[in-house]
Amino acid sequence: MLAFLNGILRAKYEGIAIVECGGVGYEIMVTNSTFCNLPDEDEQVKIYTYMNVREDEITLFGFESMEEKNLFLQLITVGGIGAKTAIQILSGIKQSDLVNSIVAGDVHLIANIKGIGKKTAERIVLELKDKLNPYEYVLPLFDNQSQSDPTAIDDAVLVLTSLGINKHEASRLARKVATSTDTAEQIVAKSLHEMGN
Repeated sequence: MLAFLNGILRAKYEGIAIVECGGVGYEIMVTNSTFCNLPDEDEQVKIYTYMNVREDEITLFGFESMEEKNLFLQLITVGGIGAKTAIQILSGIKQSDLVNSIVAGDVHLIANIKGIGKKTAERIVLELKDKLNPYEYVLPLFDNQSQSDPTAIDDAVLVLTSLGINKHEASRLARKVATSTDTAEQIVAKSLHEMGN
């Protein structure tokens, strides 16, 4: 099995990343979060992977962090949740929100994910509620900003969304630029500067 790929990103489109390692191009299906945080084409990238082997196909799924991959692995242990459905779930909601919803038993938030019904959401909560630690899934990103203040980041995301920026993009930007000492105002300023580049 392939635990991760460390190579050159050759292409990215519609939830797919093509990563070249040792002269071989690997097609990887990635979550929306991972896709948004991919570097520019022809740059170095590391993607954690899961190889799904079936009789009729072999598919690689990719993740920006081990936290995201571990959450994916938890999801596919739930009855009726396959790899593609797990990717769909992770693409439809922020990891920390998903974990918090499961731990809190909030079926409605999970059921609102496109393609996920109430029965599937209930099964996810029932089977994973006691298995997940919400603190493991707070800031999973390519960059190493895990020491950033979550409150400052959340406040910055609120400000950015009030300026008309998509919530997912605002969250991605804030987490990308934030450092451990930044205030919400500094994160907003850095995010807007990043958008302008």
